[in-house]
Amino acid sequence: MKKIAMALSLLALVASSIMAQTKPAKEKEALYNVSGKIEGVKSEKIFISTYNGKGFDIDSLVSTDGKFTFKGKLKYPAIYSLYLNPKKDRLNIFVQSGAILVQAKKDSLSKGTVKGSALHTDWMVHRKQMDGAYALMSKGDNLYKSVQQNKDPDSVALRKTAHDLFVAGEAYADSICKQFITTHPSSTISPFIINSYFMRAGSEEKAKDYYNLLDKNAQASYYGISVKEFLDKAALVDVGKMAPAFSMADTTGNAFTLASLKGKYVLVDFWASWCGPCRKENPNVVKAYNEYRDKNFEIVGVSLDDKKNNWLKAINADKLTWIHVSDLKGWQNEAAKMYAVSAVPMNFLLDKNGKIIAKNLRSEELHKKLAELIH
Repeated sequence: MKKIAMALSLLALVASSIMAQTKPAKEKEALYNVSGKIEGVKSEKIFISTYNGKGFDIDSLVSTDGKFTFKGKLKYPAIYSLYLNPKKDRLNIFVQSGAILVQAKKDSLSKGTVKGSALHTDWMVHRKQMDGAYALMSKGDNLYKSVQQNKDPDSVALRKTAHDLFVAGEAYADSICKQFITTHPSSTISPFIINSYFMRAGSEEKAKDYYNLLDKNAQASYYGISVKEFLDKAALVDVGKMAPAFSMADTTGNAFTLASLKGKYVLVDFWASWCGPCRKENPNVVKAYNEYRDKNFEIVGVSLDDKKNNWLKAINADKLTWIHVSDLKGWQNEAAKMYAVSAVPMNFLLDKNGKIIAKNLRSEELHKKLAELIH
């Protein structure tokens, strides 16, 4: 599921689980058979789709009585969505090889039952456990949106409350994920959880710890291989490594080179205008920049936007006055690839010689680290 970061908006976890951002190694193809009945359907089109890493593979049929059967090749166990209208209710199914039976009602499709997929059963257990984390994140997200829309005079305090709710949601989700992986070391859902939530720069240690909890079969699964590949790649930009050099166009189209900032402490900050958690964190980064900008400290914002107007608009709206670069390639951003960035927000703090000395600094952690270094 092509990927978050847990720089998480946990509200995006369901979506990110359906559209992971990593591309694991291939597994031997198997066959799937998803059949069943949707009560209330008469002469209507039924769809089934899954994300393939670049877009959606969609199959459909016209059912006269609500009955359906979908068959196909299964490259690896994955989430498929069953729906009547792409903009309305749908039933997400964790599909594995073999026969899977679905029973559902047209007016409550997402509440349908699924039999024949042990992975779906495990996934539902995990999803149920995550309800509390989703609730916290939803509350924080709604509060943040309310502040943005109403321009409340107490917005600073309310933004902090929203941020604290997100942090609480992350901590709770982390504990739930660890509990599931510890108690289900052989389930493919366990490496899937790591793949979906922890495969991002800054979470390498957790990903590694959780990967080591898996049994050999889970490690050898499609998602287990994906986690291992991520860990190997992320090790190249670990703390203590020299930061990869890059050159990229700034907002005016002129080339900026990271090496030009040698001799300064530099925060390489990966973000995007469409990233809710990034925009929520920006006021904190602005505060840090204003405090240390005249003390041999600089920020380089690397945007994963693909539309220049949206990028520039966000820079102005959030009052981000530091250096900004982007190649407008979205997730294919060349610098993001070099730094193994699979989710945003994400940042890397470099010392005066360009060595990575910290990663994923957020909230008070950013201020604390800068205070230690810059006097």
